[in-house]
Amino acid sequence: MPQGRRKLPFSGKQKKQQIQEKRKRKQLNAASGSEFGYERAEGNHVRPPKERLPEFNVQSINQQPLHRGGKSNPNQYVLQFRRETEEEIKKRKEDARKQIIPVSEQELEFDPAPYFCGDELGFPTRPKWSPDMTREQLDSREYGYFKDYLMTLKKRSDWDELSYFELNLETWRQMWRVMEMSDIIVWIADARYPAVPTYLFTYVLKTLKKSLIIILNKMDLVPSAIGLAWKHKITQTYNLDDDDKAKVHVLFFTSYKNSSEFKEGVQKNKPRGKLKMAAEAAENLLKECKSIIEKYQAKIDLQSWENKISEEKELEYDNEEDVEIEEKITAVPETSYEHFDLFQNNYLTIGLLGQPNAGKSSVLNALMGKKVVSVSGTPGHTKHFQTIFLTSSVRLCDCPGLVFPSKLPKPLQVLMGCYPIAQLREPYSTITFLAERLNLIKLLNLQHPEAGENEWSAIDICDSWAIKRGFLTARAGRPDTYRAANHLLRMTLSGKICLALRPLGFTLSKKYWLSSAELKNVWKIKGIVDELDTYEHSCIELSDDEEKPTLTAAPSDTSEIEEDGSDEDESCDSDSSEVCGAIASNKFAALDVSD
Repeated sequence: MPQGRRKLPFSGKQKKQQIQEKRKRKQLNAASGSEFGYERAEGNHVRPPKERLPEFNVQSINQQPLHRGGKSNPNQYVLQFRRETEEEIKKRKEDARKQIIPVSEQELEFDPAPYFCGDELGFPTRPKWSPDMTREQLDSREYGYFKDYLMTLKKRSDWDELSYFELNLETWRQMWRVMEMSDIIVWIADARYPAVPTYLFTYVLKTLKKSLIIILNKMDLVPSAIGLAWKHKITQTYNLDDDDKAKVHVLFFTSYKNSSEFKEGVQKNKPRGKLKMAAEAAENLLKECKSIIEKYQAKIDLQSWENKISEEKELEYDNEEDVEIEEKITAVPETSYEHFDLFQNNYLTIGLLGQPNAGKSSVLNALMGKKVVSVSGTPGHTKHFQTIFLTSSVRLCDCPGLVFPSKLPKPLQVLMGCYPIAQLREPYSTITFLAERLNLIKLLNLQHPEAGENEWSAIDICDSWAIKRGFLTARAGRPDTYRAANHLLRMTLSGKICLALRPLGFTLSKKYWLSSAELKNVWKIKGIVDELDTYEHSCIELSDDEEKPTLTAAPSDTSEIEEDGSDEDESCDSDSSEVCGAIASNKFAALDVSD
């Protein structure tokens, strides 16, 4: 309730009337066939009557009660996923009691392409339309297309294998508008788990014929060598065409400042946000945009953006924590149906796309140098897309996060932040996924809840953490297992517990990536100074005639790379090494935080 407002009495008669109105609304929704839940509320734009859709179990995330007598629908943009069956939940709970078996370092490698099934799976694209169509005609056509798309997926033999993906048409509509109005499309991916849908890139580059830039965000949570390997892997995967306009550009980005290189495990220090522009990363984005504009021979002057970055670099902050954030700019959402031509305006429009929690709003704030849009760790926080002018010649467009159809493991989707942790019915499978790749027992200094036991399961880890943190149930005083699991997942999502997956072939080529000269550019983006000063002396040098390894093959000389990952050169400082923790073959990764 708003502050300063006195609570009003609410009688039993009013409560009874409220319940009756709620029942009527449910009956109306059932009669109109609202299984997918994206019909508009009663108001100026009512969908035409339609037949009842077949049975489709949908779970609406963070659904809000309807306003009394209001015409707006607060649930228009809520996340909607397929509800899991009780059998699936029960089976995963049983598996959570099994002993955790750590995976090898090779199994930490991750290739997102097979999970998106190439171009076979696809995603809902906007059906053909013309400016002459009325709003009702557009509305009806898009709804019919989306219904047919969902039913086509439901008929697939692997329907039950599909992971969480967005079932709300209104959210997909936001992406359609952003893709139409953007001159350059920027896909923002979490550098820890860069799941990039291949079919989206094919659609952008081949169908829309627009330029695509991939930003690996949250580089402060990823070892530089792994981030660099991901950049080369993505470039190799998508830049197979000789057409220079169809090239995918990959950049690094972080909204937080590091004083030293990242190390995987439990982070003791809370990341400190830059209260100024991420100038180095913004400058790289500016260079890519300039090169794209030159390829299309467009007449857009980006000098104002360049001046903005130059001014930011010249500013000096004695204490970044004391810098005040400028006033918040109110961004008006764009909802109009318009036709946009490529590079036809006197300003450049950059559309920001990505899955939930990839950091789109944070990137936008970091480019602006001040907070202009709100951010949250809860998926679905950005409800509709909004446009904000960075300068008079550059317009940024922030889009809600979209969960694309895929076969990604659901625990991985939870760690990526695609599913709200508070809404998880069964968090223990995700704890198992995490504990197989990180030694949570040593990282968190846990004691087994049962004395004398040495075998750990996901339930044991949660019970031990609940005891350590004092998470107990109200009546019985037993360890609150669910709350402990929820807390561990929140720590992982925020970066307190860090896990970064590697691209294919990273283990065999690790020595090359740890010695790459390109690491200097990554450190520059992350704000690391010490490694830049000592780079020439601490780097492992490779001879000119040594063959450069690829991400799918071992380097030419693999005899020096030991299986346990201890391949550091004597000249390298182990404290500032890029190695991602102490992950060894068939062993856990661990950083002792017993203090």
